[in-house]
Amino acid sequence: MHSSRFLDSSTGLFRVNPDLIRRFGASDVDYRLYPQIDFFDGAFDAQAYSAWLKNCKAGHLRRPLSLYVHIPFCRSLCFYCQFNQIVTNGNDNISTYLSHLSREIKLQAQFFKESPKLEQLYFGGGTPTLLNEAQLNSILQEIQQNFDLMKDGEFTIEVDPRQMSHLSMQALKEMGFNCVIIGVQDFDRDVQQSIHRAQTEDVTLSAICNAQQAGFKTVRTELVYGLPVQTVKKFEYTLEKIVTANPDQINLLNYHHLPGKFKPQRNINAEDLPDAETVLEMLLLAISRLTEAGYKHIGMNLFAVQGDQLVIAQRQGRLCYGLQGYSIYPDCYRIALGMSGIGSFGSVLSQNDCDLQRYYDKLERNILPIMRGIELSADDLIRRSVMQALICHSILSFESVETYFPIEFKDYFSAELAELLVYEQAGLVTLDDQEIAVTPKGQLLIGGICRVFDKYLHINQQCKNRLAHI
Repeated sequence: MHSSRFLDSSTGLFRVNPDLIRRFGASDVDYRLYPQIDFFDGAFDAQAYSAWLKNCKAGHLRRPLSLYVHIPFCRSLCFYCQFNQIVTNGNDNISTYLSHLSREIKLQAQFFKESPKLEQLYFGGGTPTLLNEAQLNSILQEIQQNFDLMKDGEFTIEVDPRQMSHLSMQALKEMGFNCVIIGVQDFDRDVQQSIHRAQTEDVTLSAICNAQQAGFKTVRTELVYGLPVQTVKKFEYTLEKIVTANPDQINLLNYHHLPGKFKPQRNINAEDLPDAETVLEMLLLAISRLTEAGYKHIGMNLFAVQGDQLVIAQRQGRLCYGLQGYSIYPDCYRIALGMSGIGSFGSVLSQNDCDLQRYYDKLERNILPIMRGIELSADDLIRRSVMQALICHSILSFESVETYFPIEFKDYFSAELAELLVYEQAGLVTLDDQEIAVTPKGQLLIGGICRVFDKYLHINQQCKNRLAHI
């Protein structure tokens, strides 16, 4: 394969050379989080977290709230998984976890009694739908008693279609959830067997249909390409079935094989993984097919129907990007609940304990289970704003950055602008004296473009280069 068609509503048809993706697109970072967790400081604990929030309150920095709730439990281990999860077959572990989660809700709420409304609520995992209706209602009631939920906010839950025997989409809707994210991965049985996730086509398609009938504002499906024993033909079959089901959003996730970092992936035979050419063909096929079906490429391989709120927000210049991905709610304080949850408060990032027993021990002593964090420098904030503007809007005005930060953009980022010349020659960006504009081809490789502004990535590379010469 030498090229593929990628349809863009504003530019028509053009060619995408897979060599560009090889050169500029290889990245396992999507910049929802900057800096990455590896650069968090273990000295940043519950005391530092509390002090920072009190300073915000004293400074009258009032922002809307976003709440992330991590449910780590799964019935079985998916070998491709990169998330913090615990395999369980019983309900006792879940009940114990929920009782501690209730304690954490109360501890966190003490800092936000006079705060604006909670605009976003997100239940992730793990498998949040392992919880039964009573358990989910109990957590939601605890949240409602301690936080002021906005009536028309965005309340999302991740759904495993295999774990819905004790729940229904209608029940989730009646609880207050208005967005669902349904994991699909791939319909082929051999692919499913290779990743230890048996999930029938009928169960998945029924879940999508039931969510649509229940009246959810947003139904998103997630497909994974680059999985073991996956082929273009197999992936195309899954893609066509999902396009026919017509969800509001389709997210394409690239499987990154990092067994040294994620233990479940050690169960995958690296020899079963498709080669780079096949992975690229899957991606280009999906882009072509989805755009032809009328989906708009938001960015970061997320596609949405034309009337979707993210499409509208992007057109109006108010789309934002953060820990939850694309959102229409900018500048929220993100409160993280549950084991391993990551929070964000302006210039501070924090993570809860990833060890379940340590998470329990701290809460039993009425201490927030903060494991590590970081207070972003002025440079971090500038670079994060640059990346988010490129990811959300595909254009960055130097003046817009200079309005918020006391820098001369071209002087401050002289090295990065020089590095971007190669990207310009490849047709991924256009540069002039006033702005950086990402081309439609560049939108496909936006993560690679953002790498140019990643100071920590450059520092790591410099360290490796120095070590190589010792």
